[in-house]
Amino acid sequence: MFGLPLLAGVVGLAFGAVVLKQYSERRRPYQAAWGAALLCFGAAALWEAAGIFGGWTPVLYKGYYLLGGILNVGWLGVGSLYVLAPRRWGHIGALVMALITVLAVPAVVLSPTDAHLLTASVPGRGAIGAPATFFPPVTNSIGSLILIGGAAWAAYRSYRSHAGGSRVVGLALIAAGALVVAGTHTLAQVRNAYYVQPVGEAIGILVMFMGYLGVEARALPMRRRSAA
Repeated sequence: MFGLPLLAGVVGLAFGAVVLKQYSERRRPYQAAWGAALLCFGAAALWEAAGIFGGWTPVLYKGYYLLGGILNVGWLGVGSLYVLAPRRWGHIGALVMALITVLAVPAVVLSPTDAHLLTASVPGRGAIGAPATFFPPVTNSIGSLILIGGAAWAAYRSYRSHAGGSRVVGLALIAAGALVVAGTHTLAQVRNAYYVQPVGEAIGILVMFMGYLGVEARALPMRRRSAA
């Protein structure tokens, strides 16, 4: 089972590296936020693979929880906010998420863990206690809403404006992949079926990466024409 989060981690890190490379060339704020978030996702997935393979320790689980359970979706939402709204709203979102990040690090470090729940291959709710548990409902719900809703809205607008099939499909795939990750995590919480999380993470990040590459492939010729 550790192969799925291992795959998700490798794809997430590759995805983040691609986006950060684009940021180094184009200096768009959304690329910095998305790139950092995807590196968090990739690192969290690799920590999850290590926990499933070799057993969870409090330090390992806290790192996974901080990067994957708190930070990555929130920063993805900030990146989407930069794309969808005026830049000042993106700056506000970045400031809020930066404050959450600063507060979340010591909160996770100081929170207790449940040794019994850490014996599971994928620890469920209660494996870590307050104050760490305050943050995920805020960052994940708002971040997912902005990310999924924003990508779906952008796909619809691209379809209505006849922007090209590859762009529409790419944006739809980004929305669908994010929905798969969020949906399987919600299912795991509701049904107490935490084994589905690695499945959703691997499928979701692959779909999102394919969608992003499709959007960028569509945008590349237009950038070349504008630079000529």
